[in-house]
Amino acid sequence: MGQHELVHLSRMLEQIAANFCWESDQERAAAAVAAHIKRFWSPDLRAQVVAAATSGSISPGPVARAAIRQLD
Repeated sequence: MGQHELVHLSRMLEQIAANFCWESDQERAAAAVAAHIKRFWSPDLRAQVVAAATSGSISPGPVARAAIRQLD
């Protein structure tokens, strides 16, 4: 995956996380983000975001990072 695609993927992930920030409990917000990603993203795209976060290619915020851990 190229750098441009990684930036786009990271931006999408952070936008989803921002939409669930109304949730005061970060773990519940992360669970909602993970559920959204599982429902709407293809398995390949989910695997790519997990790999990118694990390798340090993207640096997600705390809610997005917790959601990624739930995808792994």
